[in-house]
Amino acid sequence: MELLLLAILLLAAGVLAAAPLIVAKQPNAQEAIAKLVPYQGIIGIILLLWGLFVLLFRVLSVLGLLLQFAPLTGIGLLLACLVAIGLGILLGYALISKYALSKNADAARSGEMVRAKLSGIQIPLGVAGIVMGIWALLIYINFSRMMM
Repeated sequence: MELLLLAILLLAAGVLAAAPLIVAKQPNAQEAIAKLVPYQGIIGIILLLWGLFVLLFRVLSVLGLLLQFAPLTGIGLLLACLVAIGLGILLGYALISKYALSKNADAARSGEMVRAKLSGIQIPLGVAGIVMGIWALLIYINFSRMMM
C-alpha cells in the first residue's frame, strides 16, 4: 500500500513539475493540470514526508536483500524515493518556507539555494516523477498479484 501511495503522489507531482512540457505538447491538458495547481504545496509536503518515510523505514531496511535478489527493483525504489524527495521539496517549498524557514534567516537562505537548484531541473525531475510513478505502480501491481 505504501508503494501505491508513493506511485500516485509521484504521478501527481511529476505532472505538476513537468506541466510546461506537457502543455506545450498537449495544450488540452492545461485544464486538468490547473485543477491540481491549488494543491501543489500540500502534494509536495506529503510527497516529501512519504518519500522520506519509505526511504528510511522501508527501502534502506531491505536494500541489501533487494540488491542481492532484485537489483533493478532495489535501485528503482531508491531512485523513486530520491525523486519523491526532490519533487516534494520543489513543490512544497512555499509552505516549507512559510512555516519552517521563515523564523531563521540562515535556514531560509539555505532553503532558497536548494529550491533554486531544483528549479533548474524542474521539468526533467517532473518527467522522472512520472516515469518513476508509473514504474512504482507496475511494481505494486506485480507484487499484489504475487501475494494472491
